[in-house]
Amino acid sequence: MKLLLNMIRIRKGANIMNKKYETALLLSGIIILLLTACSNRTQTTDKGTTPVSNAAAESSNDTITENVFTVPTDNSYNVMSERKLYNLAETEGGKIVVYCTSSKVSKIAEKFMEEYPNLKVEVNDLDSGESITKVVAEVDAGKIMCDVVQDSDARGDIAFNYYGKYLEAYYPNDICANINQDLLTYGMPLYSSISYWFYNTDVYPNGSPITNWWDIVELNDDGTQMYDLYSKEISSESTYLALYSNFVANPGILEQAYKDKYGTDIEYTYDASALGVEENNAGYEFLYRLSQLKSTFISDGDEIVEAVANSTAEKPALGMASAGKIGNRDDNGYPIAWVTNLKPYVSTQNTSYVYTVTGCDNPAGARLFIWYMCGGENGDNDGYSEIMKEGSWSTRNDYVNDKNPFSLDESNTIASNLKEVYKAYLDVADFWTYWHDMSTNK
Repeated sequence: MKLLLNMIRIRKGANIMNKKYETALLLSGIIILLLTACSNRTQTTDKGTTPVSNAAAESSNDTITENVFTVPTDNSYNVMSERKLYNLAETEGGKIVVYCTSSKVSKIAEKFMEEYPNLKVEVNDLDSGESITKVVAEVDAGKIMCDVVQDSDARGDIAFNYYGKYLEAYYPNDICANINQDLLTYGMPLYSSISYWFYNTDVYPNGSPITNWWDIVELNDDGTQMYDLYSKEISSESTYLALYSNFVANPGILEQAYKDKYGTDIEYTYDASALGVEENNAGYEFLYRLSQLKSTFISDGDEIVEAVANSTAEKPALGMASAGKIGNRDDNGYPIAWVTNLKPYVSTQNTSYVYTVTGCDNPAGARLFIWYMCGGENGDNDGYSEIMKEGSWSTRNDYVNDKNPFSLDESNTIASNLKEVYKAYLDVADFWTYWHDMSTNK
């Protein structure tokens, strides 16, 4: 019942996700309730797959089972060579259908078909979350149309709701040997991005004006805010919710960052009783102070960094956007740069995952395409290079994207605690929406 109630909360939330995604989540919640009422058994699969834990079947945003989280994966495919996968894919004879959120996947598919001329790939570029909506509808109707899904899972919705009946992971042994095991917990990682604060290098030629998260919400002596702030609306952007949910889940480091800046403990100013959240939590305190400032919400990341580029010394600005928007520096001549030195850390790693659809028509072809997407055995194929632009980080430790000034390990970011994010993000979204709506500075 908690799961259904949380699905309803999502529907009532402040545009947390699009309508199609909301409907799919609500229907999925009802289905899970019916299934768990009939059986509480652990789900298992054949052919050497790792059993999916009860977390996927029984979890809610309030309570997640303490069982070790495992992902369904067919080990017989994981150990196959490229040649064996290709031979099997040829016998399947169908077109490999991909649902994705990255426009780069189409270019990867072109390279793939050059490498494997007997295979065809159809790429469908969709909005985030729309791919899962389509897969759920198709699987439930018994008409599976897709083989591969590429999407981010910043809030944990995919990991804790759709493994098993809808999705599986493919963990190719040769590639996974070169990936940090912590990054494999919730699926097969394709690459990571980072949501950075951007600043204007003409206004601040000597470097970033901020070095601490609490600098962002600092006020001038006259009580006015120090920076104009630009971002997407927090409650509707999954990567922002993941970032702030990590702060809420682990507030001690943000509390220490405050003390490092001011030399004193935080004076908490938010009313925890208003929404029944934890008292004296530095994550909530930061979010409350941010909610009381004026922020300009822009849905397009390119326009966010444009606003930063147009800011002045009299009205300095900061803007949060995906790291890849740094491309506007070269393409459009914008005087922008990332804020890379920020206590306690810059941001969380936003990982893009790739999945196979359970029961798909081209299981070998799907896995070969994922193997190719992820760089193959050595990370040196032409497809992987399509992903590795400035602002995209490889999750492989045997590959260096020389377009970035530093590696993922050197980025002053943390891997998102997806379990804690999934439990917290609805409360974080509610908290933000409530206090922002109450603010007089909108």
